[in-house]
Amino acid sequence: MAGEIILIKGENKILLKKSIAKNLYKNKFEQLTISKILAITQPMVSNYCSSTDKIPENIQKMSEKITKRIIENESIKFQTCITFSNNEYEGTYYIADKNEIINEENSKVVDNLMQAFYILKNKNIFGLIPKIKINLAMAKEKPTCNNDIASFSNGLIIADNSIVGFNGIRFGDSKHLSALLLKLRENFDVSAIMNIAYFNNLSSKDLSIGYLTKDYDLKKRYTSADVLLHNGDFGIEPCSYVIGKDAVDVAKKVVCIGEKIKWNL
Repeated sequence: MAGEIILIKGENKILLKKSIAKNLYKNKFEQLTISKILAITQPMVSNYCSSTDKIPENIQKMSEKITKRIIENESIKFQTCITFSNNEYEGTYYIADKNEIINEENSKVVDNLMQAFYILKNKNIFGLIPKIKINLAMAKEKPTCNNDIASFSNGLIIADNSIVGFNGIRFGDSKHLSALLLKLRENFDVSAIMNIAYFNNLSSKDLSIGYLTKDYDLKKRYTSADVLLHNGDFGIEPCSYVIGKDAVDVAKKVVCIGEKIKWNL
């Protein structure tokens, strides 16, 4: 499972925490809450907030990004990383289980999925949330199997009709979306797919709409499609599948669909 991490030199850890503590305090966080977030004592928070230590610009920028994500209710954990290398690592990286190789192509897919997530995050998608979990998958350049397709592990997290988070990104995780994407690539030049709730109140002028059989085959040969509708079957929820050139493209289409549906309600 690919997870996002921020690496910082050991000697800068305290400066980073001081900067985050000050930022959170300015944003009306109570000192007790800050102490729990930063895993330090409340007296230490008070000490950090009153500190006059000069914070380097790179640490300040990193702190501002972290603070913003804390305010947006993302969880944070401070952990120690030990490397056996002469290289110094600092900045944002993605890590995965030791049996998952992160190469340049995989990283591009993960990065694109992350960008798509931030496009979708906190957008009101009322009317587009299926009863089953909602997910977004993207394939590498020449996929041959499920393991060449990445998705959000266990689906995207929904709260108050909005996408608010995820539990990691993994290749080969979403079997259904992966299998359907591989099949659709035989007819369309697409690399990403997202499942949303079934809808029938959009005009074909808004999007190019196609239809799937109960076995997930195309009902006819389409020259192009933005959305493919599946009417469901016994025990299978009707569903809409948004497809596109990459995850970002799909995310933008979903936001557009959400706006159109709200307008038509």
